[in-house]
Amino acid sequence: MGNDGDPAMSRGSPFARFRPRKSLVGAGLVLVAACGSDSLTPAPRPISVSIVPLTVSLLTSGSQDFTATVANDPTNSGVTWSITGCTGGPGVCGSLSNVTSTTAAYTAPATVPPSGLGITATAVADNTKSFTAGVTITAISASGQIAFISDRDRNLDIYLMNVDGPGVMQLTNDPSNDTHPDWSPDGTRIVFTSFRDGNAEIYAMNADGSNATRLTNNPAFDGLPAWSLDGTRIVFTSLRDGNKEIYVMNADGSNPRNLTNNPGGDDTPAWSPDGTRIAFTSARDGNWEIYVMNADGSNATRLTDNGAQMPAWSPDGTRIAFTSARDGNWEIYVMNADGSDPRNLTNSPDGDFGPAWSLDGTKIAFDSHRDGNEEIYVMNADGSSLRNLTNNPAADGGAAWRPQAILQRLQKR
Repeated sequence: MGNDGDPAMSRGSPFARFRPRKSLVGAGLVLVAACGSDSLTPAPRPISVSIVPLTVSLLTSGSQDFTATVANDPTNSGVTWSITGCTGGPGVCGSLSNVTSTTAAYTAPATVPPSGLGITATAVADNTKSFTAGVTITAISASGQIAFISDRDRNLDIYLMNVDGPGVMQLTNDPSNDTHPDWSPDGTRIVFTSFRDGNAEIYAMNADGSNATRLTNNPAFDGLPAWSLDGTRIVFTSLRDGNKEIYVMNADGSNPRNLTNNPGGDDTPAWSPDGTRIAFTSARDGNWEIYVMNADGSNATRLTDNGAQMPAWSPDGTRIAFTSARDGNWEIYVMNADGSDPRNLTNSPDGDFGPAWSLDGTKIAFDSHRDGNEEIYVMNADGSSLRNLTNNPAADGGAAWRPQAILQRLQKR
């Protein structure tokens, strides 16, 4: 009767058979503790190696930085790097440079190597542990390359593609948006707009996406850059004076100067091929029209009188392509450099905008919504032979043709 108050100790209780078992477990734990903790020490976790990025697509002569991480390495000794899946020297397989215990830069050969090539990181602490990043290399198209923007990775980044055939290479990979690419005249650098520092600033990077450097540093919007044909200056749009103005600065970002100084908005500047004039969009007369001014900002002259934006000079300087909704929706037009003889090139019920001339002046790339999402199309300069270049469910736009001089040098290697 002394156990009437504890049902677990009652012989007829269903809990009674569990009580001794609990006591034995407790005793066992006490015994283990008394004998010391060595028997509870877990076995060391195995070393493992990982690489970022996991896979990469490069054009011939392109480059890519890799970073390796070794988990559970008590020595923190890092990795060694090697090119695997390819037999031959740098001319066949490419080369590694700037090698450290955690990073390496790979440069692809000038010709396409055999498939299966990879960049392998092997743990120094255990050479049986390694990881290989896959590398796919595509030849540069003889017809040229185009830098463009795409949200195919869920935010806007800058990519490079061949004008015909396969080969798309991602150049920026930042959580913020990168937009509006434009080439240096030698084709080795790209200037662009980036929001990676919290607001729109102008950056420049190498053609393979490396060495991104900020050129502007202002709390206001700076963007839509365009490189002069002599490579010494960059013209851009800025809100640093409270409204959109056209500025110019040296190619290193120094000495920014306001060229327009107008209370109306001024936007989307474009250099003439000879570098003496700048075409731009302005709302100074009440609606957005295309103007041209001297490179020092003087002598601003209106070229259109029916709504026009986003001017682009032909390589020979005789024509200007632009975007206009004068026919009810956005279309690509071309006119003479003095504003005469405007002609609709696209004639589509869907939006077409953002023209960009090929370097030989025979073709125009542009953005179009005619397939239900934004794609990059190319057509002959008279509007014929239209074709879709991107064919991707993501939004693609902002085409900028790479100057041919660098392509010719790369193809002759």
